[in-house]
Amino acid sequence: MSGIARRDEQGIIMGTVRALQERIIEIATQGDAAWFEKHPDSRIRIRNAVSMEFNENLGEPPLGMSWRALVVEAQPGARARQPIALPLSVPNDSLDEQELFALFIQAAPPEAKGIIDRLRRIKVPAEPTPAG
Repeated sequence: MSGIARRDEQGIIMGTVRALQERIIEIATQGDAAWFEKHPDSRIRIRNAVSMEFNENLGEPPLGMSWRALVVEAQPGARARQPIALPLSVPNDSLDEQELFALFIQAAPPEAKGIIDRLRRIKVPAEPTPAG
């Protein structure tokens, strides 16, 4: 196989992987949106992380832990996600919002507070309401 054909094949594979990752992120984002719609008084949630939802390869979690996603909704439709490894023995529904925010700040990069502040200032178009 020539080098050109191999590069073309690798490009096709990388394009397929990128498209798959974008679809996974879209599905996770839609799930987060639906969750926040059902829980309008909540500003943060924790859920199991979805494979490939984060740009960096998280790899395997440390032994006895699993990857979770902390999702902060700064305002309806403006969210930030942060991966975090937690012990398998910690159920997602066992932490209150204050504990989740503390975990988010601990796990997020130093500029996380700035990211949340910027998300709060974004003007998100209102969701169309069904006629009726």
